[in-house]
Amino acid sequence: MIKYRINLLPEERVELTAKVQKGKATVKTVQKAYVLLASDETVERQSEADIATTYCLSIRSVERIRKDFCERGMAVFTPKQRQPRSDKKITGEVEAHLIAIVCSEPPAGERRWKLQAIADRLVELQVVDSLSHTSVATALKK
Repeated sequence: MIKYRINLLPEERVELTAKVQKGKATVKTVQKAYVLLASDETVERQSEADIATTYCLSIRSVERIRKDFCERGMAVFTPKQRQPRSDKKITGEVEAHLIAIVCSEPPAGERRWKLQAIADRLVELQVVDSLSHTSVATALKK
């Protein structure tokens, strides 16, 4: 397991101390600041278990905060940009097929189309490789 070592610069230490003392930051921000201040090896580094106990966190959370700081620096306090899903299966073309199926006659012996039957029919027509009934429901809900 990789141990992430933290050596804070004086400016970083001042900024972290300000985050803790102002009292206007979120709890997560204050916790991260405390963990980083306690992890600083230029002063006196505490063990992960001690930090976790002191600030009511898990050891894994302390490790995660340290890792994140080593990778991103002070940007650890700004939220990461979320990446939109690029693997959505229901495109415009799939949606058009889906609507055509729903508007057609239901399978023999059924009064209406069931969500799973629609998903199975789309796979059968080779419009998509696989599709869940929840994806069909979400598309129809739109």
